[in-house]
Amino acid sequence: MIKISINKIMLLPLIVILLFAPIDYLISENLKYTISKPKVFKRNKASCSRLGNVYDACQWMTKVIVKNRGKNDISKLCLLMKVNKKKYELCYGQTKELLIKESGQKTFLINLTELMKISIEAEKPYVKILSKI
Repeated sequence: MIKISINKIMLLPLIVILLFAPIDYLISENLKYTISKPKVFKRNKASCSRLGNVYDACQWMTKVIVKNRGKNDISKLCLLMKVNKKKYELCYGQTKELLIKESGQKTFLINLTELMKISIEAEKPYVKILSKI
């Protein structure tokens, strides 16, 4: 009885650490690159409010910056994203060439309206990077 309760007590701090430590940060440290928090915005907010959806100005976009912290170049990258309770995987470097040199960075602009079918009339979507592969 005492051994079982001690094992459960030792398991509790591990669960607390895993709950409060961001998984994406832990994974990115192992892979030697970091990904910024995604910023969600309208493609052209001023034009959207004045003219409406002319030239796709009202589309929802997100901006993600990937910084290479390792000594090797990054040629392939996959992002697992959660957008409004749905999960999506975006992979780069498989069909087109992707190269992020050592100590370099690359900005990715992701069109949420086209890729994830988020309506332009919808409220600002919730975007979270879950993990990196």
